[in-house]
Amino acid sequence: MHSIKTRMTIGFLLLNLLSLLVVLLISNQGFQKVIEREFVDASNDAASRFSYRMNDYIEQIIQTSAPMPANAQFQAFLRGQSLLPEQTEAIEKEMRKFTAMNHPEIVGMFLMSTNNQMVSMNSFFYSQSSYYWREPWFSLDYDQQIQIIPTHLTNYPQQPRYAVISIVKPVYDTVTMDIIGRFVIDVMPKNISASFGDVRIGDTGYFFVVSPDDTIIYHPNDEWLGIPRANTPLSSLQLNEGNETFNQNWNGQNWLISVNKTNRMNWHVVSMVPKSEMEVGAKAVERSIIIAFLAVAIIIVTIIPLMTSRFVKPVITLRNLMAKVSTGDLNVRAYLSNQQDEMQSLNVGFNHMVSRLDQLMTTVTNLQMKEMKLELRQKEALIRALQNQINPHLLYNTLGIIKSMAFLENVPRIETISRNLADVYRYTARFENEEVTLHDELKIMAKYLEIVKLRFPMSFIRTISVNEKFYDCLCMKLTLQPIVENAVKYAIEPNGGEGTIIINAFEESGDLILEIADNGKGILEAQLEDIQDLLRKESESPNGFPSASGSLGLSNVHARLVLRYGRKYGIRIDSFPGQGTVVSIRLPYRRIAETG
Repeated sequence: MHSIKTRMTIGFLLLNLLSLLVVLLISNQGFQKVIEREFVDASNDAASRFSYRMNDYIEQIIQTSAPMPANAQFQAFLRGQSLLPEQTEAIEKEMRKFTAMNHPEIVGMFLMSTNNQMVSMNSFFYSQSSYYWREPWFSLDYDQQIQIIPTHLTNYPQQPRYAVISIVKPVYDTVTMDIIGRFVIDVMPKNISASFGDVRIGDTGYFFVVSPDDTIIYHPNDEWLGIPRANTPLSSLQLNEGNETFNQNWNGQNWLISVNKTNRMNWHVVSMVPKSEMEVGAKAVERSIIIAFLAVAIIIVTIIPLMTSRFVKPVITLRNLMAKVSTGDLNVRAYLSNQQDEMQSLNVGFNHMVSRLDQLMTTVTNLQMKEMKLELRQKEALIRALQNQINPHLLYNTLGIIKSMAFLENVPRIETISRNLADVYRYTARFENEEVTLHDELKIMAKYLEIVKLRFPMSFIRTISVNEKFYDCLCMKLTLQPIVENAVKYAIEPNGGEGTIIINAFEESGDLILEIADNGKGILEAQLEDIQDLLRKESESPNGFPSASGSLGLSNVHARLVLRYGRKYGIRIDSFPGQGTVVSIRLPYRRIAETG
């Protein structure tokens, strides 16, 4: 049988251990999410910077090489005119000069006419079409647009194979403006290393880039560049495209891996880092928690016995006194202090009990002894009654906690507002689609109006009377919601929530018209003229930033519509003082099935 002191000490230790396990479990889950989020952010940032630098690099080559095909000798060759050997050599020299002075990383430059005659920068001997028929740009159609072949290995005669980007530019006759050939530039992109040279993940984590055909474009190990990933130790990696991280065992370690796709080159940027490196901070925190637990355990083992001794010692003393009384010694008395607590009450009761026993045993008969026992039972009942007075406090406190929790959690209106507001922001934060269906736009607007309805449940009326045949029409994302929000702000809120908003749609002259009408106080004539003047300026110069005036929502939507669809489209405002305002949005009538 263990003493009270031992049981209290063990109880505190078990409670401390349980707290440690809970803290470790929660912190481990939290750190895992933080680690993955930081890794995804670093991967996305590196991929974005790499995509930007590579696009800028390609654009720079295109711009700097633009004047060359307009050279008279270039034009003469592409028109099929007979050139002297020194003239052809001048073309080759001009291409080599451009490469040496601007972009030494260019390994091949070719001028190719529509009848497959060629001039190579390497030499006249290698300017034969038969040498290059296996190049992916050789059999391309003569397109009016600049074409970029993301990556491939060259097949030049008597030269090693290079992993290059091919930039294929159409060449126009400077007189007739007809396409008379193409200008091909094969580049080994030197900026790839620069894009990742200053970016690391952990101590040993790194980035590498592969093409759609799984050829390694960049890797810190230069020996793997330009060869298929299947021919390297990286072949065992299973690369899943997307912005989410995934774990994979590679080379005996567990790695965090993320794959991002570049915009223009269609390459894949792979980020990978040993998971153990990302977990160093979490391990340090776990060690700190364990150390803290050991420190608390030591305190419990040393301090708790001292504290419990203070409470247990009077009980043990009283127990020893009662043991003496049980042997017949009625002269013992408990020590009475100045403290007024439960132990003091027990000591007083003990002394009184012993005194009474001493009197009864010397002055009364067996009947008096029975009466003493009855009195003892009454005292025990009194002690139980005193103890039972303590129990209701626990019940009252528990009821108070339950009441508070019910008050905090039983809020369905706030739950509806939070859910709808989360849906609205999730909708606005998605950047993958510039255009959405009218049905999607109406759904998100309905959620916003439901929030307004919860705010003004008795007086606000909203009506969406849009025919279902317009649901699959395309419109710019966030076209309706800013207008409706404007109507709520200026027509509904000033009237204490009393008012109506009506949304309608109809077809007019091959366009889709969306109308948002309210029955507010309308817009003053001077203010309406200012807004209409602002919208006219946006139509005339839509490339500027929308005005920061009170009509920012209207100006923003109008500017986006003009930029997207042209000056014919946008917003029109009609207001009737004292009656309300109608905002009309004109869009091209385009259905999603027609654009697919």
